[in-house]
Amino acid sequence: MSLIKKAVNVYKNRGIGGLADKTGRFAVKRVRRLGKKLSFARETYDQKRLREEFDFVANDLFQITGDDIAASIKATTGPKPPVIKTATWMVPYFDHFAFNGIQTIFRFIEKLSKEGVKNRIVIYDNPTFDTHSFEEKMLEAFDITNYEIIVFGDDKAIGIADLPQSDIAFCTKWESAYVLLRFNKTKRKYYFIQDYEPMFYEAGSTYALSQSTYRFGFRGIVNTPGLLAAVNQRDGLEGISFIPAVNHQMYYPEPAKKNERVRIFLYTRPYNPRNAFNLGILTIKLLLEKYGKKIEIITAGAEWDEADYGLQGLITNKGLIKTLPEVADLYRKCDIGFSFMLTPHTSYQMQEYSASGMATVMNRNADHTWLNKDGKNCLLAEPSPADMAEKIGKLIDDPALRAKLVANAQKELGYDWDQQMEAIWNDVKKSPN
Repeated sequence: MSLIKKAVNVYKNRGIGGLADKTGRFAVKRVRRLGKKLSFARETYDQKRLREEFDFVANDLFQITGDDIAASIKATTGPKPPVIKTATWMVPYFDHFAFNGIQTIFRFIEKLSKEGVKNRIVIYDNPTFDTHSFEEKMLEAFDITNYEIIVFGDDKAIGIADLPQSDIAFCTKWESAYVLLRFNKTKRKYYFIQDYEPMFYEAGSTYALSQSTYRFGFRGIVNTPGLLAAVNQRDGLEGISFIPAVNHQMYYPEPAKKNERVRIFLYTRPYNPRNAFNLGILTIKLLLEKYGKKIEIITAGAEWDEADYGLQGLITNKGLIKTLPEVADLYRKCDIGFSFMLTPHTSYQMQEYSASGMATVMNRNADHTWLNKDGKNCLLAEPSPADMAEKIGKLIDDPALRAKLVANAQKELGYDWDQQMEAIWNDVKKSPN
């Protein structure tokens, strides 16, 4: 794969920040090849990364004190609005609505809209954000009316101080919590949490800034009971959890699969460490070594070059699939799905695989036991390629076990999004915080 094509793939998946990071790591690899004479290069790279993090954490946004937290709590301890008419959402830049986390946020925005609430959607981190394209895609995907899109730092130089009064307000990513902390023209503040984001980083300065946000005093609206328990136990955050629901009109099983070979799917995201890309690739190699042409392996989730891992011509890599109907169609055609999720949030794949008729293998994770039950609705493996391949092998060799796990898993997919959004709305109306 050419360097230009590699750069394009990284940019598609991670944006300009990811491209810069990938370029830096690629440069390190090339320098290493020059040998010991250039052994200083690794130190230079580490120093560069350290300076980049310094510039990031030095941003004025993150310079808060106990007084800032106290002022935020004071602003939200008065009487709650008798009727919620306005809501402000701090939303990070994103490029499409296919991401499950973004969809979940906008499902609740849609719910509030249907309840008569005006939603102000604030894009705080991209002054060149294309609001016209965003608006078109949002209205294609969701029934949202009476809304306003606000972009910080556009030609009007809009910032936190310019936001109008709001009955309630939400942050949706850890950086946005610092924006919400300073927005005190609201009566209630909520933190829409969809993973334990400090674990996206090594223990260090950025990790600390991220973890600190759970102590700002916002009420949590947390994606899965396991994640709420994790944030509560680690950081004392109180809130309500919800269970992601499956869209059964989109994810449903094929009536009768006619695969000549056992078809196995892996969700691959090389630049999201929590999905353990390298462990997945090693698992694939072990499966191919043992089963050869008895199996067919398909991957999707991000752009990457299978030739870099000795897999060219041995698997089908679909890269980043643009639409959810295409994803669902692919799932229906597969027999077994496996995935790694190393953070407290339970992967959406477990439920979507099961709804689509795939038997599932996941890594063991103590925060996921509320959903993933070994031998009942899935198989669990240690985060070891050998153990994961062994568990997948059991399903390859035993179609009856596959059918049993799928049947049991589908019995537990009774949740729907309307039910979950109604529960969150009731909590927002009644919660003391």
